[in-house]
Amino acid sequence: MSEPILRRLSFTLYLALPVALTGCAGLETPVWLQSLYSTDSSQTYDTQKQTLDELLVQLQSDENTAQQAVSVKSSAIPGNNSPVGKNSALSRTTSEPAWNQSSLQDLKLANGTTRASLRESVERALLGSQQIMSSFQNFQAALQGQEIDRGRLMPQVNFQGQAGYDWRYRSPQPPSSESWNRSGMNLGLSQLLYDGNATRNTVKQLGLEKLATYYDLLTTTDAVANEAVNAYIDVVRYRHMIELAQENYNIHKKTLGLLSERLDSGVGRGVDTEHAAGRLALAQTNLMTENNNLNNVNQRYRRLMGDLPPKHIAPVPEPRLPTASEMTNFGMAIRNNPDILSKQAMVQAAQASTDAARGNFSPTLELRASTSSERDNPTSSNYGALNNRVEVVMNYALFRGGSDTARLRQSSAQTLSARNVRDHTCRNLQQELSTTWNDIQRTRAQLPFLKDHEKSMEKVSVAAEQQFQIGQRSLLDLLDTANELFDSRRARLNGEYDLLKLEYRWLALAHRLLPELGLAEPLGTRPAESSELLLPDEVIQACAAPIPDTKNLAPGGLVYQNDGLPPIIRAASKSGR
Repeated sequence: MSEPILRRLSFTLYLALPVALTGCAGLETPVWLQSLYSTDSSQTYDTQKQTLDELLVQLQSDENTAQQAVSVKSSAIPGNNSPVGKNSALSRTTSEPAWNQSSLQDLKLANGTTRASLRESVERALLGSQQIMSSFQNFQAALQGQEIDRGRLMPQVNFQGQAGYDWRYRSPQPPSSESWNRSGMNLGLSQLLYDGNATRNTVKQLGLEKLATYYDLLTTTDAVANEAVNAYIDVVRYRHMIELAQENYNIHKKTLGLLSERLDSGVGRGVDTEHAAGRLALAQTNLMTENNNLNNVNQRYRRLMGDLPPKHIAPVPEPRLPTASEMTNFGMAIRNNPDILSKQAMVQAAQASTDAARGNFSPTLELRASTSSERDNPTSSNYGALNNRVEVVMNYALFRGGSDTARLRQSSAQTLSARNVRDHTCRNLQQELSTTWNDIQRTRAQLPFLKDHEKSMEKVSVAAEQQFQIGQRSLLDLLDTANELFDSRRARLNGEYDLLKLEYRWLALAHRLLPELGLAEPLGTRPAESSELLLPDEVIQACAAPIPDTKNLAPGGLVYQNDGLPPIIRAASKSGR
């Protein structure tokens, strides 16, 4: 069977599969199929055949499209060579084939592979992160460190055995000596009864330090997840940027060819050709820059996820953020942030260290029990006797050179230092939450204008092309409008992707990124000391502030005056949102 027949057979199956699936699932027929299976009698066979041939040519432009065709929503973000839906929130607004507007989002690729999703990519980054593994091992080390001191609260059992040879010499008169074999054993048990709660407070201190390492693990997890999200978004971003840069380059290359033909035929000007050649060189450098940006992002993606990004990447889901009406400040976000919780755990650990230092001023009571047998001095009547002993021993240090007092002052200073670190962290967190929130509101306010700018430039581009056809515009004028359209599309795409990165960053600061992605925390259960962690309300109130007022981001408006006077710009309102 010839290759053209195979291609047409594959294309026929490609058309039939969505029809069968939509019929079985009760879904609406995709838009791109409605043009082929229209029941309108006015559509002739030749028209349908022409439409079919156009789609076939479009499919043959990519050798893998017929085998890897995937249906996506109008808001889907395709790979390098895939067109973007016209109504896509993360796509360039331009005229594109209608066959990409299918509603069958969940279809796998024809070869059985699936697109990489944001959730799967972040999960791979978390599982392969050395930073997370290092933080986890620090947590395990802190856990065992607590168990070391916890063992001091348990009974201590010791066994001692001995064997040797003794001899005795008497002098001066008359000199004599004797010797014998000596052996013995001792089995002893000791139990700490009281030490001013120094050991218990030390165990508590180490438990809170362990809790701090647990929250450090969560902080590292949020940071790695946010970095993975940024890498994923940037891969999609620069794939789109390459599409725009390639399209811009093709326009400049085509225009230069037309100008060169006119120059060769004697109706063009050399300066116009040189001008177009210079712009083509600039378009080439823009394309090279975008390709290099994608190469760099691919390496960042590989470092985080362990492999280069696949050809097909799923759209970036839009995160759910609380609205300004749902909260008055960022207090809850601060309370949930693991970084501030880690610092609070260190404050309480320092306080427990102070309590342990005070215990050194108290006496120590121990219960001791032992049994021993020693074969010493064969002439004694107790030779080889079994000795049993039970006693309570008190040890009271009267003077240790001032070390206990110095230890108390040291722990008190460490407590004050930990509080300052906690308050500083809280202020920084409040600032980051506020500035990120401001950037989110600013980008949201700018996006409608960026989209309007892009739509306006599209209309200008169409009008300029129409004017060129009737001789009112030159090819260089078309290049000017093409450059402005290219810049407007880049600005709009950058705004949309910047907004996504800001929203996911805010979720990471509020410790809500993993739940948003449907991922669990590194450990199933939190340490028992988490129930003892108390973050005072006054600490939150001291650093928390109301949600930033972004009323000054409201755009100004034009006020048209009477009597033919020019319009004036009305300043943004300073009160009210």
